[in-house]
Amino acid sequence: MTEGTELLAQLGDQRILLSVVISAALVAFVWRVDMLLVRYTQVSDEIVDNLRGFRGVATGTMVVVTLAWIVGQPTPGWIAGPFEAVAGPQFVDGLVAFLPPFVVNNPGPLSVTLLGLWWTWKLRVKGDEIIERSVAVRYDETLAPIAGNVWDVTIIAVFFLLVLEQWGIGIATLLAPAGIIGIILGFAARKTVANFFGSLSLYADETYKRGDFIELENGTTGTVRDISVRSTVLQTLDGDLVTVPNAELSDGEIINKSSPRPNRRIQSTVGVSYDADPGRVKRVLEEAATPLSRRRESVVHLRSFGDSALVFEVFVWIEKPADRRQAEHELNMAIHRALDTANIEIPYPQRDIAVNREPPAEI
Repeated sequence: MTEGTELLAQLGDQRILLSVVISAALVAFVWRVDMLLVRYTQVSDEIVDNLRGFRGVATGTMVVVTLAWIVGQPTPGWIAGPFEAVAGPQFVDGLVAFLPPFVVNNPGPLSVTLLGLWWTWKLRVKGDEIIERSVAVRYDETLAPIAGNVWDVTIIAVFFLLVLEQWGIGIATLLAPAGIIGIILGFAARKTVANFFGSLSLYADETYKRGDFIELENGTTGTVRDISVRSTVLQTLDGDLVTVPNAELSDGEIINKSSPRPNRRIQSTVGVSYDADPGRVKRVLEEAATPLSRRRESVVHLRSFGDSALVFEVFVWIEKPADRRQAEHELNMAIHRALDTANIEIPYPQRDIAVNREPPAEI
């Protein structure tokens, strides 16, 4: 009987040593696997960076699991003697007395909750990068942020269910209250639901994608910087970020000025004196506008006969919608300089008022 007890103790000592060695080897592998992949494989730098982001949480998980397993094993003699010599039991008893009873009585659920929270955060951050990049490459850039948001909701839901199970809270007991809460939230979050389906309709219609320059029905213009489940963020030409709910975008009129066309047209209207030769004015305006027009020739034509001027329209083409204001400024400056150099008058409205100074006739 004594020999069997000693044999079990020796096996226990070996298991503890083996678990420590295996854990240390796994930790070393986790912190060196990136170097092995770079040296012996052709994986991309993005995959290596993603793996490096999980080194800390993987190490913490292995340490906690190893310590939890060792605590459940009989204490080997080669540990018990030195541990008692340094007053280890007294220190542990003091630490247990210092900790709140809630922590002492629930080490497992607390460890799982903290590690799960850490893993959830890492998976959410890195997962968003991987999913959005993969979806953008394989499918469509517009779908990428939506897929990232769905991933976030899934990860958080799995973490929530795992934590409930660890704390002994049955999911079935939450179904009835969850149904009532769901009805309440359904009414309270109807706009959020509408925004979600609005984002799906915008993607299905391929209305716009990130980087497009769009104009909304209310006159707001800007570059699409982000598309989420709830809203779309535009950066205006002034540099402001405008957040617009997707439900409003799906129901409103949107002009995508970044549609697949090589360039965009801008125009300027100018009036010249009736004394000027229309043919000469047209040539002067064409010479001024031609250097500013991209890929297509500028267009000048006489539009109408105004009250005090001949009204000409000048059209030029630009490549980027965001350059519209600067291009309009340069076009107007070029027109003004060209007309001034050619001594062609830009008239302003004039009105002649005749004043009758004769006294009124007597009746």
